[in-house]
Amino acid sequence: MIPITSTDRLMILAPHPDDESLATGGLIQRARAVGAKVRVIMATNGDNNPWPQRIIERRIFVSHHDRARWGARRRRETRHALQKLGAESGDALFLNLPDQGITDLLLRGSDNVLAALRMAYEVERPTILVIPSADDSHPDHSALHVFARMALDALPAGSVRVLEFIVHRSRAHAPLEKIALHLQPGEQATKREAILCHETQVKLSHRRFTAYARPEEPYQIPAEPAEDSDVHPIRRAWLDRFALRLTIAPYARPQKGRTLSIALESCTGGHVRWSLDLLTRSGWGHLRDEITGAILRRATVRVQGGVAEVCIPIAGLRPITHAFVKLTRRKFFYDSWGWRAVPVQAAAGRNETLLAVAKSHRP
Repeated sequence: MIPITSTDRLMILAPHPDDESLATGGLIQRARAVGAKVRVIMATNGDNNPWPQRIIERRIFVSHHDRARWGARRRRETRHALQKLGAESGDALFLNLPDQGITDLLLRGSDNVLAALRMAYEVERPTILVIPSADDSHPDHSALHVFARMALDALPAGSVRVLEFIVHRSRAHAPLEKIALHLQPGEQATKREAILCHETQVKLSHRRFTAYARPEEPYQIPAEPAEDSDVHPIRRAWLDRFALRLTIAPYARPQKGRTLSIALESCTGGHVRWSLDLLTRSGWGHLRDEITGAILRRATVRVQGGVAEVCIPIAGLRPITHAFVKLTRRKFFYDSWGWRAVPVQAAAGRNETLLAVAKSHRP
């Protein structure tokens, strides 16, 4: 059960047109039924969707103009869907981010995305914020999750309830606490009608899309970042005073092009976006700055018994406010694993303890 009242302000952060209906069509109806305010932030226009466009429009080459027209069509579909759900077409705000390009924006340390989300948070002051899960296998979804979490500092602590949704399920994701919104038959039927408003998508995937109009609408309650994970290949991830340390298992011979991506927010270093090409054996790897392209400090990779221990120096970046890591392994345009949050509060407390111990032993 998801309690919602007339005083609530519901904000939904959707990566693409149709995600608002697929993932949150029931919640939007419930919010409008009790008089709560609804705002849908649409990250992209869904314009990089070439195969449905080629088939529906019977064209092979898709030009920039064709893509823009397709994106405008998908925006109209979203507004129609929101009207079906009881919201206003003007309740949608489009950020016009590049479809299938949000990960690149994250790795470039885009200030514009964070600024847009922080402004939306500050203006709307949501009491319920619904965001995509970091475990979603679509890279736009997991990257938007990271942006959404980084921008939360614009809201007072404890002022908003955060829920997560998954549209594209990966082969394994963290066993988070789940909560379901139970839909009445009428709500379920209306959600299906809203999904059908996205004609460009259901034309080729009618059964797959309408299957989201089920009696229960599932959400996840975000868990605090933890050092250990039972399902993510980055089994351990923690910060100490000098390094970001990762344990990757099982660590088979890395495929060509598989990289480790690091996204940090540092009070001293600002946006830190690094990548590391994974090694096949123990040794030194060079960190690459994804924002400037420069080759930076070296990281240590120790491989033994199918396990890799990675040590990434972070001296000079303290304090770190956000830390996320990701292993890149693509299947078509999906990811095998999403971003993994690294706890920073525990690290801060541990550092304070270490400093106190060190001071107590000074002569």
